[in-house]
Amino acid sequence: MQVLVTGGYGCIGAETVKWLLRNSDARVIVASRQVSEQRTERVFDSEDRTRIEAVTLDIAAPAQLVNLLNSRSVTHVVHLAALQTPDCNANRNQGLQTNLAGTQNLLEAVKQASGVVRRVVFASSIAVYGPRSAYPVGVVPMDVEPQPVNVYGVWKLAAEHVCRLFQQETGIPTVCLRPGVLYGPGRDLGLTSSPTTAIKCVALNLPYEVTFRTQQDYLFAPDSGAVFGNVLLSDYDGFGVFTMPRETINTYQFVEYLRIAAEHWRVAENVRIRVSDGEAPFICELDYQPIMDAFPSLKQTPIAQGIRQSLGTFLKQVQRGWLRPADVAQ
Repeated sequence: MQVLVTGGYGCIGAETVKWLLRNSDARVIVASRQVSEQRTERVFDSEDRTRIEAVTLDIAAPAQLVNLLNSRSVTHVVHLAALQTPDCNANRNQGLQTNLAGTQNLLEAVKQASGVVRRVVFASSIAVYGPRSAYPVGVVPMDVEPQPVNVYGVWKLAAEHVCRLFQQETGIPTVCLRPGVLYGPGRDLGLTSSPTTAIKCVALNLPYEVTFRTQQDYLFAPDSGAVFGNVLLSDYDGFGVFTMPRETINTYQFVEYLRIAAEHWRVAENVRIRVSDGEAPFICELDYQPIMDAFPSLKQTPIAQGIRQSLGTFLKQVQRGWLRPADVAQ
């Protein structure tokens, strides 16, 4: 089994690679715009790196994509390469070329390749939905009408349809996954990365203000990798779109769990976290039962436990010099 993970150094990408190394015999091609041995060692510090090949990949270069798929006899594809919301807002043309055209390029390359790809999993986002106020009170059905609030969500939604057409044209099983707000190790970019920055600031003994107070659908970063890995390897035919398992809390609750975690790690005095009056534009309380029905082996880490584990990881990174004050946005 040869798995290509585009955006393989990113938060979900790295956790997916780790899960595959621990739970399969796959060889994994980690593709990114920039690669280095040092980065590979740091991101996959405790993993069996003999089964990892890091390659430079330009998602906008179709010929390069076809060559990579053929030369490595890729059998499974996880497509995560994308620009996050702030970068998409700052440079819409680059965001369009990466997030939408890049997805189209990759799928067309799969069509043109030697025909050994057996599964494609695409990382979409809950940004395809509208704000929480656009939907009724209570659990929001997964199949409600999308109303993207920004261009990032528009391009993710369009890319889902590109994936649907690809599956209809090729017959290759294709699944689109819509993660919520990721937190924990590896999360450093994006509009909703602020709660994870708060955890890092406790590890660094720095004050910090989380940029929004509203409820969000949280997902522990390692759990996201497990979801992508399970969906990649489990039996599934046709085309599917799923929201991912989540736990819905507001920022005040998140910070309280962080205080408890700090007490556990004996750094309670480091907690100098405030919460702003801002609101995140994304939906929450999304129904995720469909993915649990389709892939019943999925498990979910309680958020209190995930925050505690995250703080422990960041404290170790501080000790090793891998996490410094310059690494967090203030």
